[in-house]
Amino acid sequence: MVEVVHKRRGGNTTKKPLLDLTKKPAADLAHKAFASKPAKVPPPKPLAEAKPNLQITTAPDGPPIAAELPEKRRTPAPWSAQKALTEQQVQILDRIIQEAGDGHPRTLGLRLVVAASKDEHAASWPIGLLAKALGVAGRATESHAVFMVAQGCRVSRFGDMAATALELLNRKLEAEHKAATLT
Repeated sequence: MVEVVHKRRGGNTTKKPLLDLTKKPAADLAHKAFASKPAKVPPPKPLAEAKPNLQITTAPDGPPIAAELPEKRRTPAPWSAQKALTEQQVQILDRIIQEAGDGHPRTLGLRLVVAASKDEHAASWPIGLLAKALGVAGRATESHAVFMVAQGCRVSRFGDMAATALELLNRKLEAEHKAATLT
């Protein structure tokens, strides 16, 4: 059963005949009335019957994994894998955080980087190492803030930094070269 319907399509368009296919044919309606209903699906089991999570603990201490490996072949884990800082490094990080002071949370990373650049020991650290050291020291917020500063720096800023560092290194190399030629 198809019915021709006159509908207006939007603004100032003329009436054009459209076919209305939304009506169901009579045969489908009759079939639906006499068709059997689907079987009921049982409700899902409650979550209380689910098995509890396994509690996994650390492995007990035992012999080394590679006991037969000679001592000279064993290398210490990289600094990032050791997850340990010396007391001096912790003191340096505490000084940096104190010097950064209080302020707006959005400027925390910039304040930490400026404080680290003024510190006599931390000024030579790469910015990524500073972020990693803060993370290892348990200062996740400060670590993320410094990381975001490194991510947010423009290439031109790194270019300025590289140009300044290159100029200082060239001066140092020229001074060493002059000292070597005089002797």
